[in-house]
Amino acid sequence: MTELGFGGFRGMAIAAALLAAAPAFAQNAGLSGGAGDMPESCRVPRAVFVDESKLPLAAKKVMESRRLVVVAIGSSSTQGLGASGPQAAWPARFEADIRRRLPDLTVEVHNRAKARESAEQMLKRLRTDVLALRPDLVIWETGTADAVRTIEIDHFAGQLEDGIAQIAAARAETVLVTPQYGRDTVRLIAFQPYIDAMNHAGLRRDVLVFPRYEAMRHWVESGAMKLDNVPRAEMTKVADALYDCLGRQIARTVVRAMDLPPTAFPASAR
Repeated sequence: MTELGFGGFRGMAIAAALLAAAPAFAQNAGLSGGAGDMPESCRVPRAVFVDESKLPLAAKKVMESRRLVVVAIGSSSTQGLGASGPQAAWPARFEADIRRRLPDLTVEVHNRAKARESAEQMLKRLRTDVLALRPDLVIWETGTADAVRTIEIDHFAGQLEDGIAQIAAARAETVLVTPQYGRDTVRLIAFQPYIDAMNHAGLRRDVLVFPRYEAMRHWVESGAMKLDNVPRAEMTKVADALYDCLGRQIARTVVRAMDLPPTAFPASAR
């Protein structure tokens, strides 16, 4: 998988929490879903998810209309590069898991990713490709292509701020998804400054940040997934498994952040 530090306030909190967390502290501890909430291979220590930002507008829309429109924008991994097909990309897996968790909810998930795009390139098509769909929620995966190209950090941060502002002006909410992790890539590419910029933007704007980098690092270092030096014959299978876990984890994070009353969706598997 070729495109796949903790810094700043949120990053330091994640680092401290990971050092303190025991491996057996499964991510679904304390959740209504119980042990069946997440497949064993997809679990992440609950301590990784230190961001408690909420999604009140999405929750309001869900409560009022039982409907949610989501647009995912990103680069290669959001597009589903290396997967067996569009249905295996993480936005499709996200949609499937949201439907499982909230079966009475009508969900539309649109994938508007383009391979190898930077934050600036995504921002240029935000209005036409994303906001034109009138989403309630925009899941913005970015940072990987910017880190590979060593885009100036202040410029990257400015693009984030501009995009978040445009999404908010359209009465939608943003979830930022941090860059990918791989043992080989982190030796060559400085991802941390871009993760810090995303965490800082999340704090400034009270925007939920999904810690993909930390989740993937846990999967790699715990041995749950092998993402580096994957044999060619296994690449599609590994990509499908990774995207499935990401979709499930992002879905769970979004449902948790909506903080819906338990009585609102009695058949839910949250």
